[in-house]
Amino acid sequence: MNQRISIIAGLAILGATLQAAGAAQRLEGTSWQLVSIQSMDDAQGTTKVADPSLFTLEFGQDGRASLRLDCNRGTGTYKVEPAGDGTTGSISFGPIAGTRALCPPPNLDERVIRDLAYVRGYLRKDGKLFLSLMADGGIYEWAPVPVAGEAKPDPDRRVQPVRFAKGKSASVIRGRITGRQYIDYTVQAAAGQRMTVTLKGSNGANYFNVLPPESSDVAMALGERLDNRFDGLLPDDGTYTVRVFLIRAAARRNESSDFSLSIGVTGTPLKPRSPKADAVIPGSRYHARTVLPCEPSQAKTRECEAWVVRRGFDGSATVELRWDGTMKRRILFLRGEPKAADTFQAMTSSRSERGWKVEFADGDRFDIPVELVTGG
Repeated sequence: MNQRISIIAGLAILGATLQAAGAAQRLEGTSWQLVSIQSMDDAQGTTKVADPSLFTLEFGQDGRASLRLDCNRGTGTYKVEPAGDGTTGSISFGPIAGTRALCPPPNLDERVIRDLAYVRGYLRKDGKLFLSLMADGGIYEWAPVPVAGEAKPDPDRRVQPVRFAKGKSASVIRGRITGRQYIDYTVQAAAGQRMTVTLKGSNGANYFNVLPPESSDVAMALGERLDNRFDGLLPDDGTYTVRVFLIRAAARRNESSDFSLSIGVTGTPLKPRSPKADAVIPGSRYHARTVLPCEPSQAKTRECEAWVVRRGFDGSATVELRWDGTMKRRILFLRGEPKAADTFQAMTSSRSERGWKVEFADGDRFDIPVELVTGG
């Protein structure tokens, strides 16, 4: 009880002092990473976040917040009513819409999502942001996202490149993980090739995810949904990651699993058109860029940037869609038809004279013009 009184009193005194300072501060346009969660329950105490970079909160200028929640992403509205110079005030968040990937343990994403609905006040002190929950439910402590510098290495993560023996297109790997450990097996592959992954573990809680190039968390295939078997076309060139882990409950119990992992890559890569045949945008690998109509399910935007790597004169290409600064979707077209994407969401499409309407099971929709894919 004394700890709770001192925290509340301290925040109130500091808030009054900072209001008198006269230096106006705004939350819009700021980015934060989660440092700790202070519970008002003395028995629970304070939960320190091992890697703050995995939990970030960005306040947009348009009244929308963007979040990274371990291996998931989320967006939602927020409303701020500053008091005095803006160092204190009231704040509330609307419902958070986000992805639901199974993240390697440990995880706080479910707790953060739940608690954001009960945030009612904020305080900025010593360069940090404190969000307080209603009814003395607790305080979330955030620090500014570093402008430069690398993230702190994850002690539970191990990276192992996969190389196939000469004349082979597959490899079988045997390993063991315990508790929160996870292993990222990296594989070089290209658009149009087919990847197969099979995992057999001694523990039924042992699964894998497949991550597309440049993704550190969002998966394009979830072993848990596929009975630990994946067979699919690859939409782009780059380094794919097969992440092997134990689900949360098993990791918390510090269980182990001995596993056998088979990874294969077959097929002929679809090489990009040469710059001589199809000029590229200077300093990039893309043949063209445009802005097209889109309806991402977790954003208000209705226009997305679209970039294309053309891979033939028959309508084969990789279309890369970008929105909200960090979100990305890549779609592989083969002979004028969308055939693969870097997401586990089911894809459907319809064709008209102007192009394709591509839709995904999570509600994302994109209108892709013919000229972008074919260069006509």
